[in-house]
Amino acid sequence: MADRASTYAAWIVVLALVSLACAGGIVWGELTGHHLVGGSLVGVILLAYSFILLFLRKGGFTGV
Repeated sequence: MADRASTYAAWIVVLALVSLACAGGIVWGELTGHHLVGGSLVGVILLAYSFILLFLRKGGFTGV
């Protein structure tokens, strides 16, 4: 069981890093005028957050 939770925790960390990179990309896109890139990264960050919530729930980190 602990092995499964650590696998989910690793994926959560990876997705958190992806979200951080997307946030940086959004700022870069807005500063440089590449609004299509920034807008696309908003969608990616929302998908990453939905998977983070899914993995938190499946990994048993939320208590639900």
